[in-house]
Amino acid sequence: MNIKTIIVGSLAVGLAIGGTLLKVSSREVKSVYTPRTYSAAYENEEESERAEHAGYAAYLNMLKADPATGKIDYNLVAQVRNEVLARRKQQAKTALGLNWAQMGPDNVGGRTRAVLVDKYNSNIVYAGSIGGGLFVSTDGSQHWTPVAGMQNTLGENLAVSCIAQTDNGRIFFGTGSGFESYTSGGTSLGTPGFVGNGVYEYVPGTGQVLPVLTNATALPNNSTSSQLSEINSIAAKGNTLLLGTKDGMVWADPDGSGFYPTTFSGWTNPIEIISGVPENGTCQDIDVGTDGTVLACFAGKAYVSPNGGLNLGDFTKISGISGGSRWSGAIAPSNPNVMYLLRSSGSLSGLNISLDKGANWSLIVPGGSPCIDPFNQDDCTGGQGGYDDAIAVDPSYWGHILVGGVQLYEWTYSSGSNPIGGSWLKAANLFESPFNPYYVHADKHTIFWPDANTIYIGSDGGVSRSVDGGASFQERNLGYNVTTFFDVDMAANGWFAGGAQDNGCQLFSFQAFGEVTPLGTTEIQGGDGFTVAFSNQGPGVVYTTSQYGSLIRSAGGAGGTFYDAELSDIITGGGQAFNTCIENWESNYDFTSIDSVQVTFTGPDTLVAGQPFYYSSLSNGSQLIYTPSVTMTVDTTDTLILQDYIQNRFALATNVGVYLTRDAARLNAISPEWYRIANNQTGDGLGSNVVCMEFSPDGNSLFVGTTSGIKRISGLSMANDSLGLDRRSPTNVITISTGSGTAGVVTGIAADPNDPNNLIVTTGGYTSGNHVYRCTNALGALSFTAIQGSGGTALPKMPVYDAEIDYNDKNKVIIGTEWGVWTTDNAFSAIAGSLVQWTDESSNDMAHVPVFAVEQQHLRSTDCVNSGMLYLATHGRGFYTSADLVTSVNDNEVGDITTNNSFVSNLTVYPNPISNTGVVAFDLNKQTTTKLNVYNLSGSLVKTIDLGTKAKGNHKVKFDVTLLSIGSYIISLESGSERSVAKFIVTR
Repeated sequence: MNIKTIIVGSLAVGLAIGGTLLKVSSREVKSVYTPRTYSAAYENEEESERAEHAGYAAYLNMLKADPATGKIDYNLVAQVRNEVLARRKQQAKTALGLNWAQMGPDNVGGRTRAVLVDKYNSNIVYAGSIGGGLFVSTDGSQHWTPVAGMQNTLGENLAVSCIAQTDNGRIFFGTGSGFESYTSGGTSLGTPGFVGNGVYEYVPGTGQVLPVLTNATALPNNSTSSQLSEINSIAAKGNTLLLGTKDGMVWADPDGSGFYPTTFSGWTNPIEIISGVPENGTCQDIDVGTDGTVLACFAGKAYVSPNGGLNLGDFTKISGISGGSRWSGAIAPSNPNVMYLLRSSGSLSGLNISLDKGANWSLIVPGGSPCIDPFNQDDCTGGQGGYDDAIAVDPSYWGHILVGGVQLYEWTYSSGSNPIGGSWLKAANLFESPFNPYYVHADKHTIFWPDANTIYIGSDGGVSRSVDGGASFQERNLGYNVTTFFDVDMAANGWFAGGAQDNGCQLFSFQAFGEVTPLGTTEIQGGDGFTVAFSNQGPGVVYTTSQYGSLIRSAGGAGGTFYDAELSDIITGGGQAFNTCIENWESNYDFTSIDSVQVTFTGPDTLVAGQPFYYSSLSNGSQLIYTPSVTMTVDTTDTLILQDYIQNRFALATNVGVYLTRDAARLNAISPEWYRIANNQTGDGLGSNVVCMEFSPDGNSLFVGTTSGIKRISGLSMANDSLGLDRRSPTNVITISTGSGTAGVVTGIAADPNDPNNLIVTTGGYTSGNHVYRCTNALGALSFTAIQGSGGTALPKMPVYDAEIDYNDKNKVIIGTEWGVWTTDNAFSAIAGSLVQWTDESSNDMAHVPVFAVEQQHLRSTDCVNSGMLYLATHGRGFYTSADLVTSVNDNEVGDITTNNSFVSNLTVYPNPISNTGVVAFDLNKQTTTKLNVYNLSGSLVKTIDLGTKAKGNHKVKFDVTLLSIGSYIISLESGSERSVAKFIVTR
């Protein structure tokens, strides 16, 4: 065979147990809730569920803690908080002048541990999230608005754990929940979520938030005496405020000025273990009866003051009940003689009732029955009672209660039963559907029951409400933007997605999937969503992950994993950390590619010099163009070997090594090939926990951030098979280098899109060391210099989670921190790292919420609709975007297309992107003969529409794109030698 080789270099069951009647509700339908994935590495799913909770806690603790101690230094937390607030007041201007737009999701909530309905106006509802602050609704939870005072208060804190209202109408809330922590084998993993900072008062109608007692004005908040970092419960007894803190229950009265004593000397702890020995254990819950009775719960015990006294000797320890490490109590509003105790240790330990203010107790629902356990999953395993726990009594009937955990159950007293018994049934299910009136998101943390018909539930999914006494529920999250995201990435068509804790991976598509709200998202993968990525090649692909290695690839429909057998075994065998870490690189113009496409012919053909010849990429089937310099004739005996310059590389970190595939965007690949490009178990030294990854601009190197530093894996473009790319092959071409100069856990890596030698690296931890570094020899020695700055423009000593280098100016660097967004405009130009100046770019609307991911669209405007846009993933306030770094790129020149558009104005194309039919709108300044030409980005003419003579004025012309490939195009409106152009994208 004659081969012409051309390498292109250009272009109802009942159980009688203990006198309790237990029956299954008709609302119990098959659930699709899968937020905590079972791994075969654990002996049972309960162990896996606990491991997931531990994984989340350990991951956040790793990001925030001092690596030397494994703990958070709360003195440093308070120091940073005060410095951040002082800097905002003193700061005259910001480095980049960024303005942020809140982008929802406004149809998805987040973890909510506190809900309260104003006792004097039922239309006013308050909700407190664990990371997004206090929100208020004035229309019965139809819409929510963040309380602006959270951003401007001394001791700013967004970790709302509990809310109470005194009889005189004042609203108080506590911060910091101890139930965010996780203890394993007797070793506490700390409070990894959000550190509290005391108690605040919200003044309705003013937006003011006043500090009642904070760490800035009271005791030092450190790892051994951190009472104010954890307020688990707050209750009002008349106008007296009771706090459930890390070190016991305390109370005080207002002094009439709106502030409280500035030290604990004005607060009283009235509970004693024995005379003279105060109860300083963690107070988990407080409930106050309508007659003043006080019930205070601790781990494994509870105390009651039946007469409502708050002095020493007024509280009596409840006897005759044992078991369970988390206790919650509730007193019946209609009969304060009746109280309930809910006990759990992961699974249900028991539910008890007293009819005489705690003197005597009856067990009404025992533990040990996993299929009727509110803390277990639908398959009766995986108890989470230490994390999610709620109980409330029907205000109209003492014998009717709701209990929340993973599930929602209700117990109703059976009149005349002896011993006391009743029905125990599932009151809601976990089958998420807009048509399911019985759905309430998993992990219920609070229940507020203001009247017989109205019930509010706070869960990991935000706020749900019932107006029919619990017969049905509806989510009420419009505007309640408190979702806790780990990551964000964006597509060329403007869509973006992020992975959210317990709310899966959320896709923002500008209502393309029928979202009913403008800032709504669609969940495209469940679980604890983690890192995400987009491919803009071919039909477009979104990659989503969740905890412990779950990876889904989707392209316009139902997705699926694309692991090979080896990776599947590793993932199912537990070889993946909680934080599933992926990274995607691709190029439509990689003219260094060593891949080729063999083109054969079914009959004689002529390739004409200067005219495009089209063939398909092996990467994803996208169209490639070869323009021969000379005319050639080919037939069935000829094969053209043409360069495949569309390339894709996709990396996944596991506990045994980093894997790479070149088939991620190749949807028609029968069996994607994965190569282990670095080992964790040999001299490659990656360790077992990869935190982040970033490709070099040319895709030849992958920078890997670990808990102990940074590595560079190079040679990725030098081979295209396992012999060259798999580290275990004796002929592999991979080289691995170790970076120097950083300290701590590497949390983020940013590559300069214009210079492969420039990097910015960030590190976590509340430490007195540096947290942001620059590198100017990333492809060489890989050495880093701290650019923390110094003096009044230094970056505070706080955890930094991610960074981005502006696509036009390497000196402009944006970082996401524990305290919002910070920027500099001299990251590389400053001679010394100490001269780099940082400013706080967190707007009043955004607040100092933790920012876990910063991304900028680096594609130019000829390749996308969102060039230069910035995207943030916050851990508590959803998504934000900014267009302030978008620059005007000359889209009026593509190939030899130049413009002179005095004959026309206001040329626009809509919708954009277009799937089938679009409209070109324009205003002609004179009557003229016109035509439309459509060019691809290589400058080739692909479509012409002759419009004939058009009159002066406004015109709209429909045009069809169904025969055009997915991608970016230029449309040119032409009149003689004059023309005006616009850009559009074709998608499907």
